[in-house]
Amino acid sequence: MAAEKTSIELDKTEFALIVGEEDGEMSVRVVGGAEIADDVEEMPAPAEIVLALAMRLLRDPDFHDEVIDWYYEHQDEMDDED
Repeated sequence: MAAEKTSIELDKTEFALIVGEEDGEMSVRVVGGAEIADDVEEMPAPAEIVLALAMRLLRDPDFHDEVIDWYYEHQDEMDDED
């Protein structure tokens, strides 16, 4: 069965990290609100951050666990902010 799709609109200065699951494996995509030229001298900071997170999630299994642990350790703090 094909996955149901949804769409979001990004500002030209925004970049999204999309994490999913495909065949039991984590999938990661980066989507930008605008195309970045291949010959750009310096990527915008938001794009670099999202790309770094995507690469680390895919290449460092311990990082995935650390992120999940951090999330659960700080869950009460986040609930208090609501």
